[in-house]
Amino acid sequence: MVNRVREVRQEIGMSVSDLARKVNTSRQSITKIELHGQEPSGYMMLRIAHALNKDPREIFFEVDVTHGLQNNDENSA
Repeated sequence: MVNRVREVRQEIGMSVSDLARKVNTSRQSITKIELHGQEPSGYMMLRIAHALNKDPREIFFEVDVTHGLQNNDENSA
């Protein structure tokens, strides 16, 4: 699993404490998630993504949400 929490949080200028407060968890939990020491639950992923105003896939998965799935109709002919 990809984890871009720290990168995205820093891009928008949010502190660890601010993110922790927004998702109702401890600063230590956010730090553990950012350092890959703790894998967040699905619910926590959604809360973090919402707090960072991002799609969860942009933060936790290697998916390009701007382009969606490629159309393979050309290859099936």
